[in-house]
Amino acid sequence: MKNPLSKVPFLFLLIPLIAGILVRYFFQIQYLIIALLPAGATAMLISYLIPKDKQFNWRWLFGAGVILCLSGIGMATTFIKQGKSEYTFSGDTKIYLGVVADTPQEKPKSTAYRVYLPQEEKQIVCYFQRDSLCKDKLLPGDEFLFQAKIQPFRNMGNPDDFDYVRYMYNQGFSGSAYVTSDSWKTTGKISSSLKYKALRCRQQIMDFYKSLGFNETEYTILSALTLGYQDELTEELKQGFRTTGTVHVLSVSGLHVGIIYMMMSFLLGFIRKGSKYYRLKPVIIIILLWSYAFITGLPPSVLRAGGMLTVFCMAEISGKKSYSMHALFIAAFFMLLISPFSLFDIGFQLSFISVLAILYLHPKVLPLLKTKNKYAKYIWQMFTLSLVAQLATFPVCLYYFGTFPTYFFVTNLLIVPLVTFITYSVGGIIVAKGVSLIVSGWSDYLFYLPVKALHMLVHAMTSIIRFFENLPFASIDNVKISLSDLTLIFTIIVGILIFMIYKKTKALSISLTAILLLFTSHIYMNLNEKTDGLVVYNRRQSSEIKFHGEIVKSEDIDKYKAITFNDKKILILSANLWYNKDSDIKLNINHLILTRDNSLSLYSLNQHLTIKNVIIEGSLSANARKRISKECQKLGIPCHDVVENGAYSLKF
Repeated sequence: MKNPLSKVPFLFLLIPLIAGILVRYFFQIQYLIIALLPAGATAMLISYLIPKDKQFNWRWLFGAGVILCLSGIGMATTFIKQGKSEYTFSGDTKIYLGVVADTPQEKPKSTAYRVYLPQEEKQIVCYFQRDSLCKDKLLPGDEFLFQAKIQPFRNMGNPDDFDYVRYMYNQGFSGSAYVTSDSWKTTGKISSSLKYKALRCRQQIMDFYKSLGFNETEYTILSALTLGYQDELTEELKQGFRTTGTVHVLSVSGLHVGIIYMMMSFLLGFIRKGSKYYRLKPVIIIILLWSYAFITGLPPSVLRAGGMLTVFCMAEISGKKSYSMHALFIAAFFMLLISPFSLFDIGFQLSFISVLAILYLHPKVLPLLKTKNKYAKYIWQMFTLSLVAQLATFPVCLYYFGTFPTYFFVTNLLIVPLVTFITYSVGGIIVAKGVSLIVSGWSDYLFYLPVKALHMLVHAMTSIIRFFENLPFASIDNVKISLSDLTLIFTIIVGILIFMIYKKTKALSISLTAILLLFTSHIYMNLNEKTDGLVVYNRRQSSEIKFHGEIVKSEDIDKYKAITFNDKKILILSANLWYNKDSDIKLNINHLILTRDNSLSLYSLNQHLTIKNVIIEGSLSANARKRISKECQKLGIPCHDVVENGAYSLKF
């Protein structure tokens, strides 16, 4: 029996490349790169110099050389990428030349621009003062001069919070700067980079969407579905898609590119197989695919899918039968070779795992139900497609988000076809736009039908999302798992699948062992976990204090709240109760939490309280927090400012 892995040689090239990326990323080993590349090249060279009669016994030498070389290349590319993300912060205000690298994102008090600094070869985020952009709105590719201080990114420091610093590092950003209205000006130059031209093209299409009369919700969903622009989606809308397990449709990825591919194949169906022009068909499809990638701003997800489908088309041009899984590994190999940090991108992980599951498992699951009814067959295909994709990705979703959508199999049956029809409707608008350039007087009539269809389809999509989001038990929340749990869950799934498909009893034994380890580890952790504690969160929007699992907002505290636990006295103070008052008795306080009232002073409080520790909560102003910190320092009282040092946690 022929080994199925012989059809995917790029898998064996992908593994050492990933190993090199991981070793360099997590262990920061520098000098191993110098040893691996020459050692690998030497091993491959020696394999060619071995006499022919002994080459069979030494055939492993060439493979070992390839593994060493690719591991070294993975480490080298990661080292280069890390150098671009790292930055030595001087702490001084300087003048920089910047190039706008993406569409701006509106924040509550500022406008955020992703900016490339060509002189430093770094990427940063610039937060522009809102009123500074009244006259000149910067577009991707615009050059400008600005004066600011670049600072490192900071996490909020709350337990189980999203690691924003690591995320921005993986995205290749070095820091951030706040730009006031009088500290920047444009140079009048526009970068000629293909990436920036693509982003400007995407912006023009988004402006065209606005001109078609869509409301805000319809416009933002349409921009996300067709162009991958999610920055204007409300958090409420995003949460609805997450709850229903359909958030993947908002990111332009393999699903959308696949729909475009099928649409093009259908439109070019008149070029029959066997025709002398047949090889022209995949060439046209490749050109149109990359044109679509261009108008979406060339995001990594579209580049991955476009690269994979290009492999399919190239195989068709060369007359060779394409192998889908091989194309997937080729696309992953070159994507990681060019951008090694993609390995740590959640979108890359989810899309790769889901496509791998669809390509491998879907053909094996489909024959389980055979029917001649085309409608039942379609429903079964869609159901199994959604099932295998969710089966493969739900452990990763639990690891990153701690949620699992319960009705995903139903919502995907409804939403994915709607995405297809929406894409076709947008295609109809493009055709109408092209015809209107020739016959301008008919533009209103040409646009009416596809625009009306889009209105109805987007409205139907939002209605379905809201309906399922409001159903009981729409999602299972707060089930975050550790990396070891993730490994065990994948071991269980893979073992059971191998047992069901290939009838390997050893795989079932491994799965049962993994289940036992998973349950044992969680029982042990639950028995030894300390649930009693105090957490003072660092929140931007509202202040929160957690005690015994109960969360109290600082604005709900009327002047003070006293808590006693195991002889530990905690006082949450939101008003200056002892101002200008005398007291002969001093209260012993283990932990004093100061909140809301900027007039609070440790000098006056110290006359009435014996304080062992002070926590300064984030609702106080910056000046008040600095003043109280200095007072604590002079009085010799330990002090923790949650804004400066992150959330304060204490286990009892």
